[in-house]
Amino acid sequence: MGHEVAIAWGSAVTGVSGAAPCPLPPLLEKLAADGLPAAVVMVDGGLHAPLAPLPEDWRDIRLKTSAGTVTLTRKPGAIAVVVFANADDALKAAQAKIADALRSLKA
Repeated sequence: MGHEVAIAWGSAVTGVSGAAPCPLPPLLEKLAADGLPAAVVMVDGGLHAPLAPLPEDWRDIRLKTSAGTVTLTRKPGAIAVVVFANADDALKAAQAKIADALRSLKA
């Protein structure tokens, strides 16, 4: 398993399909501004081309950072920010920065 940080997002009652969308461009811009440039490398289990449009209704994405890969998974009422259980301190710091960026976008 991995280390997971859940960020409240949308409504747990309506489930993932009814949850609020999470647009990725503002998240990527916020991360870059905070010193953690990231790129989306997978969307819903498929590879993502660098210049391809990013969907707002994604369920699972992989963000590539300089520290490693972080998974974002939409769940009923939350977005889970997940790293592997053997993540080093740099990857855990990236996970925390991504979670903070999501919280700031929600505010």
